Amino acid sequence: MPNRSFSDITQSQWERACFKLGLNVDKKSGKGSHILVKHPSTNHKYTIQKNLHKFINIKIFKKMLE
Repeated sequence: MPNRSFSDITQSQWERACFKLGLNVDKKSGKGSHILVKHPSTNHKYTIQKNLHKFINIKIFKKMLE
């Protein structure tokens, strides 16, 4: 497994991770620079931008583990 930091994660990698976790991903909403991720059972919503700061990536990661 490659050693990666949270500053290297791209929006498309977040998208793939969300699909693998069973979350609903909507790329058609908004102006195209954001994707909307919904948790199917709790209906929590997350917005993932194109260029995210390392600390935001860490917060998203922790939220997805809940």
